[in-house]
Amino acid sequence: MRHHAPDLAEDRVRALGAIWDEVVKRIIWAMLARDDDDKPDLHVNVAAEMTNLLAHMSLFLTERVVDQRLGERRPQDIDPQAERAACFDAAGLADIKGTAVNAHVVWRRRLDERWVPKSRKALDRDASPPPPKPIAVKPVADKHFISKWFIRDHWAQGQTATRWRRGGDGWSRVTIPFGRWGYRQHLWSDRLEAYFALIEGKAKRPVQMLMRTIPLNPPQTQALVAYLVIHFLRNPRLIRALWRETAGDLEDPASVGLSMEDMVQHVFDEVFTDKEVYSTFASPLMSSRWAIVATAEPIFVLPDTFCAYGHVGEALRVIAPLTPYKCFVTLPDTEEVKRIVPVQVTLEPDQAKALSALLVGTAEVEFLSDPRFQPPHQAEPGFLDVLTAIATASEVCR
Repeated sequence: MRHHAPDLAEDRVRALGAIWDEVVKRIIWAMLARDDDDKPDLHVNVAAEMTNLLAHMSLFLTERVVDQRLGERRPQDIDPQAERAACFDAAGLADIKGTAVNAHVVWRRRLDERWVPKSRKALDRDASPPPPKPIAVKPVADKHFISKWFIRDHWAQGQTATRWRRGGDGWSRVTIPFGRWGYRQHLWSDRLEAYFALIEGKAKRPVQMLMRTIPLNPPQTQALVAYLVIHFLRNPRLIRALWRETAGDLEDPASVGLSMEDMVQHVFDEVFTDKEVYSTFASPLMSSRWAIVATAEPIFVLPDTFCAYGHVGEALRVIAPLTPYKCFVTLPDTEEVKRIVPVQVTLEPDQAKALSALLVGTAEVEFLSDPRFQPPHQAEPGFLDVLTAIATASEVCR
């Protein structure tokens, strides 16, 4: 309404807005009520799509209602009490019903042509799920702790990538083939590598949808969280820490015919296949409120640790760079019902620079960047300081 009357008093904006919001809600309720006697069985996986369309229809209807109710009038000339009476008298209710009938045509078409067929397939699949395919284990020397497709699609420039390495004189830059980064040899077993490949494959589409603000259904949300968890756990820094903590407690590897490397790999396999360990990391990420933060300049970097992380109380929180322009963030607060898309936050330049400095400081030895990037000169900020600033900015964007 502000673009119609920028100087309109706030109490008048709220009063008229409440009336016209109620008109839109009644249209939506009447539209949905038309299916009360013919409700098909729908699968939970289509809920996000339905919510997304409902949100778009609500926005469209809001614009139409405001434009039609204003007509040639100025908002400051409208009496809220008289406006409420006009919106909900016999003629107003007839307009609401007629608009709901027209909106229902769009809603029902999407229901019949997409959501019902999609639900039938999903419900049939749930009733008779296919047998799980055995994991195809192949010898793989190079174990990627950051997905090769993620580097190629989001951080490479054609066939190359811009890599920075920490040295005695600070950071130095070189251009390398993108396939030469993000892996180490013999970090874990070939079976675990095959398991990781399955998770990575399932997460590729959700990551793409996340960046395009397309709603995720529950399996896609779970695939995304699994992708974050394996990247958090399998970075070389954490593996070396696990090695140090467990090596002294293990029995002599030679007594069971194993090398120390094989023994620690076995322990790491056990950790990754432990459902309780996975849940410890996945649950707080799933329940947190999500955000996609963006910057106008390509100053975000991909550290060799994949993400920055910290804890709110005992709950894990992560900031995962997706591209030089975007990061995925799990905010401090939680939400019982997941938003169909994360809140979108555009950072101020100083906020973006602070986040960039945090990501650079998170790197153990190396990171990837846009070719135009230069490491910041500011000190690395604290994780919680950056997270709190993003959370504050996200409240404005809700």
